[in-house]
Amino acid sequence: MHRRKFTQISLASTFLATTSRAFAEEYTIEPFKAKFAPTFGQLPTAPQDYLDQLKFAYDLGFRAWEDNWLIRRDKKLWPKIAEFCKDKNMSLGVSVISIGHGLDFSNPSEDGMKHLIADLNGGIDLAKATGQTNMTFLPGSRNKMPVADQITKSVDTMTRCCDIVEEHGIILALEPVSHPIKKKDPLLRSFEDGHMLCEKVNRKSCKLLADFYHEGQIGHGDRLIEIAEKVWDQVTYVQYADSPGRKEPGTGKLDLATVTNWLRKKNYEGIIGMEHKAKGKGPQGLNNLVSAYRKIDA
Repeated sequence: MHRRKFTQISLASTFLATTSRAFAEEYTIEPFKAKFAPTFGQLPTAPQDYLDQLKFAYDLGFRAWEDNWLIRRDKKLWPKIAEFCKDKNMSLGVSVISIGHGLDFSNPSEDGMKHLIADLNGGIDLAKATGQTNMTFLPGSRNKMPVADQITKSVDTMTRCCDIVEEHGIILALEPVSHPIKKKDPLLRSFEDGHMLCEKVNRKSCKLLADFYHEGQIGHGDRLIEIAEKVWDQVTYVQYADSPGRKEPGTGKLDLATVTNWLRKKNYEGIIGMEHKAKGKGPQGLNNLVSAYRKIDA
């Protein structure tokens, strides 16, 4: 049987979901232009085994992979993931290195710093096994002082963190989030909050993770490009989910097609993490999710 390329994702995803791998390997699917990165457990109809899911994503045309909680998985799996990604020229995205433990980074407790440093050392072990660089980092919670003042006073703590990871090639990708951390408001809620802290720290190991879902959740959905343009000099990594709902593009109100086009104009060739769940289930749910990304990748 001659190898053919399927450009209609409906047919391609259906056969991948319902036929044997021996048959599916006779076909190829056009890779995505952008490095959209699905994650473990996200793709409907995917096999249960971790590495089989990674292969499944590759067969669907994805050329990147993201796993926030890879650090919690069996360490024996880490080098296997790295080997697969290297063999397939597949990029490996962020894992969470620390959620910040709800610390006040402007005045962290001694015990809190011990937990934070333990997180960073764990991330170093992961990076050594996988070759990862960007790692998601949440720099604690807000207190009652003005946000700009607290960010300024948090620089020393962030600098200590950079001192630990920088020599290992790790970039702490600071993620502003729209939800509480440990029942406390996060220090960074917006792209501009994150940009301010990155600028003040001024280290190559401290950069901004631009998650467009969270920016949309705080009411900036109609200004995504405008705000992203302002902070772009500090961005190291990008994540997507539509808002509201936190599902694939097209299920909410965010214009992620325009954001993708803007990223191309900015010559961004990095990973775009798919940090969301699928809206549907089964073969149709898979088709809808992959088709949504094909549409914005056009």
